Amino acid sequence: MGIITIIIAIVVISVMAIKRINIGLAMLAGSAVLIIMTPLSLEQVLGAAQTALINPITWILIGSVLLIGMLGYILKNSGAMDIMVDSLVKLVGDSRWIMAVLAGVIGALVVPGGAMLSAPMIDQLGDKVGIGPEYKTGVNIIFRHVWYVSLPIIPSMLTAASLANVTPKELAAQNLPVLLVGLVSAWFLLLQPLPKSGGGKWNSKEFFRFAVSILPLLLVIFLYVIVGLHFLVSLALGVVVALFNLPEAGDSPLLSRVSSTGIHRAKTMLFPGIRLQLALAVAGVMLFKELLAVSGLINGFALNLVNMGIPMWLLLLVMPFIIGLATGSHEAAVAIAIPIFVPLLSPDIYLAGIGLTFIAASIGYMLSPLHLCVILTREYYNARFAQIYRYILPVTMIMLATGLIVAVLRGV
Repeated sequence: MGIITIIIAIVVISVMAIKRINIGLAMLAGSAVLIIMTPLSLEQVLGAAQTALINPITWILIGSVLLIGMLGYILKNSGAMDIMVDSLVKLVGDSRWIMAVLAGVIGALVVPGGAMLSAPMIDQLGDKVGIGPEYKTGVNIIFRHVWYVSLPIIPSMLTAASLANVTPKELAAQNLPVLLVGLVSAWFLLLQPLPKSGGGKWNSKEFFRFAVSILPLLLVIFLYVIVGLHFLVSLALGVVVALFNLPEAGDSPLLSRVSSTGIHRAKTMLFPGIRLQLALAVAGVMLFKELLAVSGLINGFALNLVNMGIPMWLLLLVMPFIIGLATGSHEAAVAIAIPIFVPLLSPDIYLAGIGLTFIAASIGYMLSPLHLCVILTREYYNARFAQIYRYILPVTMIMLATGLIVAVLRGV
């Protein structure tokens, strides 16, 4: 009954998303399914709601998506995004490579709501090669997350390595073939068919224009990664710099133009850049996750499968995938799946089994309609929910199949 409840909840959320109903409301409807079908007591429901709403992570995510949306709006409407993309194309030449690198680099940062940082740039670059919102969503999601299966610095891999008592480097090396196949398939399926936008050529003037236009984003990354400031503080400072950056041309002194430009943008761009529907989406996702945890449906279903005598390779493939799909959280999927299989894996297949578990959980997470990056990117582009999977599904299925083949060749 547990898995049926989870499936019905995910179907309800997906159907509402396909109908373009606000994803926050869709998440609340999915939460209602859990409450009714489990069933959960009023005390459990109120406790889950309280935990979700007072959780600092919830408010950090809400603050992040609101500030990132504001920053993206200012960069786009101030002309900085146009300068950034135009300069990059002139320097590098091929918009396809630029999309892959920008999404990948920002994905490697693993910052809250990070898909929203790369979304505006993919938007501009995608327009140059003539792709629609669903295609842009697929590019942003795939090239942001393809690294997760073999990146030893991301929190979920550190967690998995710790739970499995292996080093992150060992786990990353085990999964490296999946990353390489994922990158190659993503290039040939998503980017190689697009028109090449021309040849690039080094130009110091264009490089300076690019550096100035991207300054607010570089500042956010520098303050967060190098200096160690809180991400929300770094974002807020990036928004302030974006307001005053690239002042309007004129005959008045530079300082006067900088101040007048900043004041004008603050009046006209701050509030329009706030997208409250994204805040509601975050709150809905966090509530659903808490209710799922309180219900105990995932753990109960996992233990039932293990006790049914199903082949180990199939368990390692299916169970973590379902957990990732149901939770929409990489960390949660890994934290639930790894401890289930650690005592069941013999020493000769241990690392291969842990690697497949991590890959399956990662692919389930990437595909989940509850995955916050999927939700935020789809909302940003106003993409049709069902159509984005025609771009995400092929690459992820190739990666999952590769993970299984690698594991089987190593004895699982």
